[in-house]
Amino acid sequence: MSAQMDFPEEAIGGKHLLRENLSSSSGIMELSFGVVASFLIWTNLYFITHALNKGQSAEWNCRLITVLHALLATSMCLFSALVVGPWPFGPVGMPSTAFHNFIIFVSLGYFLFDFAWCIYMMTEGPVMLAHHLVSVLGLSVILYHGRYGCEITSVLGASELTNPLLQYRWFLKKTGNYMGMKAIVVDWTFFLLFWLARLVVGTVYHYHVQTTPNLDWVVYLGGNAFYAISVIFGIQLLLFINRKYIKKAPGKED
Repeated sequence: MSAQMDFPEEAIGGKHLLRENLSSSSGIMELSFGVVASFLIWTNLYFITHALNKGQSAEWNCRLITVLHALLATSMCLFSALVVGPWPFGPVGMPSTAFHNFIIFVSLGYFLFDFAWCIYMMTEGPVMLAHHLVSVLGLSVILYHGRYGCEITSVLGASELTNPLLQYRWFLKKTGNYMGMKAIVVDWTFFLLFWLARLVVGTVYHYHVQTTPNLDWVVYLGGNAFYAISVIFGIQLLLFINRKYIKKAPGKED
């Protein structure tokens, strides 16, 4: 039987204190207010962008917001891991820091907005909707649980790292510029970066977290669900690369 993980005494005290705060209605209200505020900020930012950029479609303007969130989330997550700390490959399940919670507020509000937008506009398939739903549930659980902030922000940063390239590819296609060497560079850069971040380093990190003794079952299930979605995306990318660049199917546009 695995031994329980030893936490520093200060961390344990902080963990219990946070749980006591969350057990009160005021603690839950404060966190809920932060999530609602973030959702409203992203939603209003979208409507402002749509009003200022009326010449483009609703999806175009929504994807601009997606790029902004991806750049912001990736930058904050990398800064948290490399500068602020703690190091992601350290002890698992430590109490979330204030900066972790801030990142979660920002991204949870965005995913709630984007999930609602996708449902309303009916633009995405089941895999992408599942990705958004798992992201919303995972970020919510970690925020209210008060632990695993380092782990969730590390996964968030890796997953958002390639998003700007994905949106750039979409913009190129919509403007008729997805062709030639530009398309090749974008496709292969996205493919290699996705596999490196989410299915090479991501697999190592997934093993690091999932093999932690006495891991919370919610984190165990959520981590496996998100990793499964990453594997599905990875397989879809492999099929795309094989179809377009290996077999070179004539007249096939992706």
